[in-house]
Amino acid sequence: MRAAMTAIKHSPTLQSLRSDSWRSDGRGDVFSAEHFKRKNQFKRLFLACLVRWVMTVLLVVGAYLVLWRYSVKEAMLSNKKKEFNTLIIAISIALGLNIASSMKHMVRELRWWVLSWYEWTPREADCILQSENFSSLFTLGYVTHRPWVRVYVFFWVLVNVASQIAVATLGLTYNINPADTVAVTKPGTVAVPDMSNIQTNKVLSTNSQTISALRYTANNYGLVALAYGYGGDDEIPKPGTLFDTDANLMYCNQNSCQYIFYEATPDDLSYYQMVATNRSISTQATCKGWKVLKGGDGTQHTIVIGDANRTEFTIPALNGASQTTFMVDPDRGSGPAWGHVLAFEASPTDPWFYNCNVTVGAVTNVENPVQEVGVNVTTLAASAIALQGYGASTFGVSTNSTRHFQFQSYPAESFYGAIQGGNVTGMGQVMAAFAVGVVAITAQVNTNVNAPGLLPLKGIRLDITQWLYVHLILGLTVGLQLLLAVIAAAVASRVTVRDHSCVGLAAALQPLLWRLDYNGGARMASEKRIFEKLGNSVRVSYEKGRGGIYCIKVKDKE
Repeated sequence: MRAAMTAIKHSPTLQSLRSDSWRSDGRGDVFSAEHFKRKNQFKRLFLACLVRWVMTVLLVVGAYLVLWRYSVKEAMLSNKKKEFNTLIIAISIALGLNIASSMKHMVRELRWWVLSWYEWTPREADCILQSENFSSLFTLGYVTHRPWVRVYVFFWVLVNVASQIAVATLGLTYNINPADTVAVTKPGTVAVPDMSNIQTNKVLSTNSQTISALRYTANNYGLVALAYGYGGDDEIPKPGTLFDTDANLMYCNQNSCQYIFYEATPDDLSYYQMVATNRSISTQATCKGWKVLKGGDGTQHTIVIGDANRTEFTIPALNGASQTTFMVDPDRGSGPAWGHVLAFEASPTDPWFYNCNVTVGAVTNVENPVQEVGVNVTTLAASAIALQGYGASTFGVSTNSTRHFQFQSYPAESFYGAIQGGNVTGMGQVMAAFAVGVVAITAQVNTNVNAPGLLPLKGIRLDITQWLYVHLILGLTVGLQLLLAVIAAAVASRVTVRDHSCVGLAAALQPLLWRLDYNGGARMASEKRIFEKLGNSVRVSYEKGRGGIYCIKVKDKE
């Protein structure tokens, strides 16, 4: 035991060696044989940052493609929500981790530059060398009293927090909502309107099928159609479009009009949706017009028109000027899908008379007989603008039977009574619109029957609130990371950046370790005891040595 103690007593210790054996000029440093090449170091640092930046770009592109791919779909099945959430969350997490890793790498390279600023206490130097960790960065800001160091700490904390907030706010730029314009469909059983006949119980107290009841109901349906609106051909809904109560129901162009049929979910489902189909029905009215030469003010029993024969017509009702009277003889002026309608446009200055043929076309793309429109509906629709049903006037006609001459008068202020002034195309559109309106309202109010079709399903859609915000978040994420990478690589290259390995770091810290007694240091288990051993008088700096290489130097506080 005595011999051992004697050996320890006379053996050299790290403390017994002079700290200045590592010369202040750096000649004692293991790296003194090397030469600092700033350009090569910059390339190496920038390449490392660039690899992480490229990964960020790939993740940003992936996030953008996911948002774009799912947002362009007008409707998706509900299970697509899980698929989208899985992709966007996974990419967002990966993006956040990659950005955090990139920031950590930048701080790790810049720590050597920061170490070269001043002479530091061992505690400060330790925090700087571990500043890639958030806890050490915070500790550095706490233990140091230098304002610029605290600014540096605050900057990197702000950059890290801001980058993570940016990734998180990406989730605020989109919403997953129920699809409200288009539905996803699949073959199945659907509810379609029963178009075999006009059901009168929506207008009358009973579902009477007498000819008077049918004519009266058909005319009322044409008037009701105005509330649903007429639009142009550019508004025609595509198959699968959900029924929109605010959209127009019929669509006209020149002297023809069109209605798109809808299919709905059957009654046994827990939800209700109605979607447009590829089936449609069209109406067309071709008219001829002549000026009224005599009796055109609406107060005469007989009028004379300006055709080649100066034909006389008896008007069934004297309703005065500024109105249009539509007339039809259902027994002789109508057929299964057509109607021959006359119109007298009364005016004290510019009266006109029109002779029009109104036709109702067949339903297109029919796949099941139940999708057809019955003859009773098409016959009534063609001449419905002139049908009265009950209480037709007998003035100028031979009998008071509703089986014979029918007429209706509309004021000039109304859509159907608007003054055309000899415009046969305009008058044709009025009659075609009334006819298609009868078919459309019949389809809307008649009871449904089940038939094979394309069943609308519950759907969702991805709504991007503002693409500008998406571009801003992703663009700034990529751009600022590249900018910081270039700046960090350029600034860090002003000094020697040591290798991050434990061996490389230990080699760089050897001058500091010489201050510790070898045997005493080996027994130290905590950094607190190490700092106590070093004391408050020791100062650590990172200075340029031989060959331009920076190395750690330790000296006592003056």
